[in-house]
Amino acid sequence: MIRNGLILLDLIKGTNVRSTKRFLDDSQYWEGDKLKEYQFNKLRDLLAEVTVSVPFYRDLYRKQGVKEISNKQALGDLSVVDRKMTMEAGERLLSKKINLKKCKIGRTGGTTGPPLRLFRDQETRSFSLAAYYRFYDWMGIEPGMPEVELWGSTEIRNQKLEIRNQKSPRTAHLVPRTSRYPVSGIRNLMVNQINNFRSYNAFSFNDEYLEEVVKKLLRFRPKLIRGYLSAILLLADYIKRNNIRGIQPIAVSSTSETLFPEYRRMIEEVFQAPLFDQYGCGECNSIAFECKEHHGMHIVMEHCILEADEKDNLIVTNLDNRSQPFIRYKTGDSGTIDQAPCACGYATPRLTALHGRANENIILKDHVSVNGIFFANLMDEIGFIGNQKMLRFQIIQDKVGEITFRVEVKKELPEVDLMKLKDAFAPFFNNVIIKQHAFLDPGPSGKFRYLISRL
Repeated sequence: MIRNGLILLDLIKGTNVRSTKRFLDDSQYWEGDKLKEYQFNKLRDLLAEVTVSVPFYRDLYRKQGVKEISNKQALGDLSVVDRKMTMEAGERLLSKKINLKKCKIGRTGGTTGPPLRLFRDQETRSFSLAAYYRFYDWMGIEPGMPEVELWGSTEIRNQKLEIRNQKSPRTAHLVPRTSRYPVSGIRNLMVNQINNFRSYNAFSFNDEYLEEVVKKLLRFRPKLIRGYLSAILLLADYIKRNNIRGIQPIAVSSTSETLFPEYRRMIEEVFQAPLFDQYGCGECNSIAFECKEHHGMHIVMEHCILEADEKDNLIVTNLDNRSQPFIRYKTGDSGTIDQAPCACGYATPRLTALHGRANENIILKDHVSVNGIFFANLMDEIGFIGNQKMLRFQIIQDKVGEITFRVEVKKELPEVDLMKLKDAFAPFFNNVIIKQHAFLDPGPSGKFRYLISRL
């Protein structure tokens, strides 16, 4: 059961997930003003700490003449920090009071820039995980319900090739940093068994591997299927192509990749269950989660502050990690934040549109910049979404007005479909190279990138 797993997790990792979860179960019903007051108090205390204990922020804010913050609006006066600045800061980003024994050391996935080494202290891990368990409540997932994770781990470089070639799936030997229970080895297996949890390696997803995964899912009967969006799409496509019945979760949850409306429809159709999206990054983890109304993802105000600038670049402040603070940190993603009330009753703002990586738009021949939704809509209009001809696509751009369109297909597209694609692209690009693949590898990070701009 989840409760038993939390007890074990807290004992092993020295976290306070159980007590934090109880707090979040109460705070989700607070009115907006109370949440803002709580959030501001945490921000004020964080700034008071970092200006003394963290050399990077001490020097940065000294140049700005910042000693304290008097109101939340003043947050916008603080400098925005990006990946390059934090990489250059190195150990100066760490607090002088850091207790390494209470930190979990990891790194970012590298999809928005060079990987950054991360130090996550007890408080930030407790809030991140507790917010995630609250998300389970929103999805209708109760303690003890069987759950399946489709993931891959950047920590198992030497294991990756071996696993990709194996036919029979096994529970992941190592659970990645954003996994539900970030413990390894025998302890991980103990927690997984107690919580009715199984994990399968998304790096291995071909038809042979999926055949075995599906057999195990039919026996295990998961009530929640979660993981990389691309892995869930591959599983859904396999189930649809093979007319498989009997895998009926209560909910499906995707993460790490942009969820286009067309893909949501396909997944919900196959599993006959609602899909819940979520958003986070390595520097803050649990940032926003979708509720039952499915009109955006509620920002976890108790844990972070999320802003969008005039260009929709997302900027996050982690309110809990004082060992390696990230204050007004540009995530590399872009999105839209809606302050309007949600029908679910929660008072927090919602991330209503996630446009993908801010630095990975594609430039058309008339120099107009478009994001991934443009291509998803285009593919849907010409009938290539959910028709079993094409599962995923990837756009690579090296020159303005020109692209390579990589498409994942089960069998080669006939000439008539290739001409349909070329005709659809012709008004927007001077040159399009179409390449067909049996499998599009997500790469070392495990996160599939629909757009890759090399401009």
